Amino acid sequence: MINVMQLVQHFTVIGGLEKMVVELSRKSAHRQSTHLVSLSDKHSDLAECWPDLYHNAHVTCLNKPDGIQWSVVKQLVEHIDQHQIDVIHSHHIGPMLYAAMAIKQRPHVKHITTIHDAWYLQQWRYRLMTWALCKFTAMNVVADAQAVAQEVKRKVHHSAEQVIINGIDSVQFSPINQQYARFQLGLPNHARIVGCGARLEPGKGHQDLIAHLTQLPQDVHVAFAGEGSLKAELIHMTDQLGLSKRVHWLGMVKEMEVFYSAIDVFCLFSQREGLPLTLLEALACNTPVVASNVGGISEIVDQQAGILIAPDRADLLPESLEQAFALKQSKTIRANNLTQVCSSLMAKRYDALYRALVV
Repeated sequence: MINVMQLVQHFTVIGGLEKMVVELSRKSAHRQSTHLVSLSDKHSDLAECWPDLYHNAHVTCLNKPDGIQWSVVKQLVEHIDQHQIDVIHSHHIGPMLYAAMAIKQRPHVKHITTIHDAWYLQQWRYRLMTWALCKFTAMNVVADAQAVAQEVKRKVHHSAEQVIINGIDSVQFSPINQQYARFQLGLPNHARIVGCGARLEPGKGHQDLIAHLTQLPQDVHVAFAGEGSLKAELIHMTDQLGLSKRVHWLGMVKEMEVFYSAIDVFCLFSQREGLPLTLLEALACNTPVVASNVGGISEIVDQQAGILIAPDRADLLPESLEQAFALKQSKTIRANNLTQVCSSLMAKRYDALYRALVV
């Protein structure tokens, strides 16, 4: 059995990265010896947002304040010693840095870092930090998409050792009866519904989707799953355009498989992405997608599964959504995509990498 530390910045902001880490820890052959460590969270914060983690004895929250904290390195080293950690698997730039510093004191421990989205490399200091860590530390870099690997190569002149696509729970994310799903969420049965499941934050395309809803027939509605800082602004925009009866605000939806089954098309018109899990989850529920052609999205969405448009062509949203409604009749979306995005396959690939490094 290999003792693995999965190191993240936080679990209280539940995004694709955090869900991937939890799913990997559940499906790994080393799940009994996997420890989840959050740099920034307080353990008590998990009780409301992620109760399963709150009650998990293998979860540790370090409550790190902002800025570089050398005491956190000491805590990680103590955790390595206490649990005889063989591999630290870090996710994103902060955990990557702290894992590298801790391993300087425990050089027998192997370090894997997964880069989920290379957008952070736009900032010179993060680009320099990543370059230095790749060059001067024994760190194995994994990208979650070919596009991410290419961006890392271009920005920091380092090749990812592997590309391992993030996976989802194919049992949890499977289609259910649409009428029942809509009843669960209070959505109208008569409408054709476009769904968007993303934090209500800049760059996720919510404004574009609302603005172009005016160009679609009256029977087309939009349902948003998620919360965020833009919610009040987006509601005001909806009211100003006279769309309040056609836009549904669902807040945080815990059972997202119900959401994906309730809608006819999933739309994610983001300005930047790596390989978003929401698209994988929607496809697993046999729901076609309309998405911006950024990051690694084109690696998983083909013409049978959805429509891709350039991130600067919001004007194509109405036409693309109408085309995607026709794809709803297909029953092969799920089958065609599970061959590459199943979390069990993802876990097997990471387990093989752990074994190769430790043996």
